Amino acid sequence: MDVFLVNAPVNLIVEHARLSPPLGLAYIGAVLLKENYSISALDLNISSNSWNELREIIKNTPPSILGISVYTETYLNGVKIAEIAKEINPDIVVVMGGPHASIMYREVLKQTCIDIVAIGEGEITMLELAESIVRKNVKISDIKGIAYKEDGVVKLTEERVSVSDLDKLPFPASNLFPLQSYALPISILTSRGGCPFNCRFCAVNNIWKGKRRFRNPEKVAEEALIALRERPAAPIVFADDAFTLNRECVVKICSIFNKLRMLIPISWRCATRVDLIDETILGQMRYAGCYSIQYGVESGSQKILDSIGKKIRLEMVREAVRMTLDLGMEVTCSFMFPQPEDTEETIKDQANLMKELKDMGAFLSLAMTTPFPGTYYFEHADELGIHIISKNWDDYDCRHFLMETKNFSIEKQKELLQDMVDRVGMKQAA
Repeated sequence: MDVFLVNAPVNLIVEHARLSPPLGLAYIGAVLLKENYSISALDLNISSNSWNELREIIKNTPPSILGISVYTETYLNGVKIAEIAKEINPDIVVVMGGPHASIMYREVLKQTCIDIVAIGEGEITMLELAESIVRKNVKISDIKGIAYKEDGVVKLTEERVSVSDLDKLPFPASNLFPLQSYALPISILTSRGGCPFNCRFCAVNNIWKGKRRFRNPEKVAEEALIALRERPAAPIVFADDAFTLNRECVVKICSIFNKLRMLIPISWRCATRVDLIDETILGQMRYAGCYSIQYGVESGSQKILDSIGKKIRLEMVREAVRMTLDLGMEVTCSFMFPQPEDTEETIKDQANLMKELKDMGAFLSLAMTTPFPGTYYFEHADELGIHIISKNWDDYDCRHFLMETKNFSIEKQKELLQDMVDRVGMKQAA
């Protein structure tokens, strides 16, 4: 085997980890397959027997390259994957990529089991690595967008320019993964570059450097149609951080979907911001098959929303939820707790808004605010009065209290969280 692509697992298997196949690896796989490389892929979130399956694949069909995708919470399991591979066959070249590795590449390369870090977008980087390692056509030092070790010294190559025309990439090879095992097997990206709003808890702009690109809506629809022919009536999830960021693209996608719906059932869901919708676009989305929208709200206090750089108003939240529900769509509002400037008063405001939205008919999600590497919180902790109490990356799953704020100890946060959950009438905070 030339390349083995592995998605590192979370420690606590939850529904979210099994929602959809890993798109990043699916895109990389598609590019490699197009160039006739022999590849295999494994998502360790799927099977309870995945670790044994991993070992068997590496033993029986040892790859020249092992590509591991990690987030912060899955990084240490990514290291475990690399260790297993090196124990079985030290000649395997281990490449790690994903958000955490891209930002923390120097720390990652301290691991003796990891040879190379792919920074940022991985498709062309992994293709060139395969050209170098498998076909011996390219020097490692000439490949852009990587960090690697040479005589124990970390070398960083020239930054790779992001793919400017996303439509030149093949559709993701999602069928490398067992699609029947996912709740939402059809996952589609209409853009890259993430949300441009620079919220302080988010690292997206540190990773993407503000380079936003949008796909041709015709190509998006073509990908959706191919997927639906293979899995009729399966719902589509658009994986964009803010699906309605480019209104023109959304209108065109809706127009094409309306025509396709005469031939094949289409239903889909997305996530966006409350300031990127209005009644007109929501109506078009609903008519085109959208059945569910998630809005990132984060806090119920205007003071806190302003302090975290969210750039929305509370009245926008209420109006967006009302309009969406009135059109017959599901609404999920996601919140975080705590924020660096939170006080007991702002937390009461959050509980009150959450209760209000729940009573309107919205679903709620509540995550623990996590100072991920690359975020303003991580990089300016002292300035914000944050004390990050753990650098155990396993805990960075939005289910652990990881930072003391200037107003609250961890114990006080737990007390306030329980009070919030009780006040809102939620079963749990997750």
